[in-house]
Amino acid sequence: MEPLNKTIDRIVNAIDWRKIKDYHKKLNILWEFTEDKQTIQRIPSIPELRSELRSIIFYMSEANLDYISYGSWVLFWDRDKGEVGDIRAIFRLADFHFEENANSVSTLEDALQRALDKEDYESAAAIRDTLQKKKKEM
Repeated sequence: MEPLNKTIDRIVNAIDWRKIKDYHKKLNILWEFTEDKQTIQRIPSIPELRSELRSIIFYMSEANLDYISYGSWVLFWDRDKGEVGDIRAIFRLADFHFEENANSVSTLEDALQRALDKEDYESAAAIRDTLQKKKKEM
């Protein structure tokens, strides 16, 4: 559980929470809270937003889910047994991507495409070989 906690902290700390809160303001995304036996609607605070994402990722881990859509969040989790893997968190108009290591499949595929676009075939061949090795390990 410790690697998962560290990963979640890295993900949560990498997100621009002011931007997320601004989206809530601009799009009038309000949460309902019960305070003093009254239900009120307000824009969530940054700690509340952070806590929500943290809870979603923990739930995904416990339920062993690869995908979840909850509220304003859509999360994709590409992982192998025993690894944290790659997590992509999408918040309506913002997209945040965390990769466990630099040799993840999506990073390698992007690098391969860039090398091909530049017609750097030597680099493309090396990246292709690494990508094929990574896919075999999966």
